[in-house]
Amino acid sequence: MTAANPFLKPAWGSPFRRRRSFRLSPTQRAWCIWAVSATFVLFQFFFALTSGAYATVLPIENTSKDQSVATGFFINDSGYLVTSNHVIKGKSKVFVLTKKTKAFKAKILKIDEELDLALLKINLITPYLYLAHSKGVPAGMDVVTIGYPQASLLGLNPKITKGIVNSSSGIKDDTNTFQFSAEVQQGNSGGPLIAPGGTVVGVVQAKLDALKLSEKTNDLTQNVNFATKSAVLLEFLSGISTIPATQPLIFEQPMNAVSIYNESKGAIVPIIAKN
Repeated sequence: MTAANPFLKPAWGSPFRRRRSFRLSPTQRAWCIWAVSATFVLFQFFFALTSGAYATVLPIENTSKDQSVATGFFINDSGYLVTSNHVIKGKSKVFVLTKKTKAFKAKILKIDEELDLALLKINLITPYLYLAHSKGVPAGMDVVTIGYPQASLLGLNPKITKGIVNSSSGIKDDTNTFQFSAEVQQGNSGGPLIAPGGTVVGVVQAKLDALKLSEKTNDLTQNVNFATKSAVLLEFLSGISTIPATQPLIFEQPMNAVSIYNESKGAIVPIIAKN
């Protein structure tokens, strides 16, 4: 960072060499360089904060002009499933892939653009995931997400990543979402974020646009991602006749990612939306 920082290049140069009485010791120089660096980083942070750059998010479905591929998950055994609204927005046909080879045309039952949620249905008896009915998502809790990132390259076996809840709120302290660190890529949108007990605590929504933010701060952020809370999802689903299955959130128990993957993957499916 020092080499790329214009404020640090001339800071401790010849003026101190000309005046022996003001020469700094190596320890003093190190502290001065640290102080200038820290001040510059704080300046970058507050610039990003006031400019709104930190609030730029990037939806994470694998898209082309005519087609998007993302993730969804079933919430009961009657074929009801949830995904993100931005996955299907503007598309005339939505399909759900089961067992890699069977595609079912989905009916769109309900959407909410502000919450970025969509409820779909296919005519099939399905495995499903339990939704956590806890309103709180504690920071520090282990989570995994399972989905279909970069499906055209990585294939249609579901991929799992692990992380933690970084904050119980999202962008600008949005209480409908929360921040997490499990890696997500294009294609993860609409997938479940799963707690140690196997219950869904969130719907993967978006990640921070790291490249756009780095243009203003010279700092490349990593794994800053956001999910819609399951409590918000339950409110969104409150009007449907078939109530989704729920369980309490047990965040103290250890995370067994292997078991969660094997038990959950059948209920998590690729969503293909096209014109």
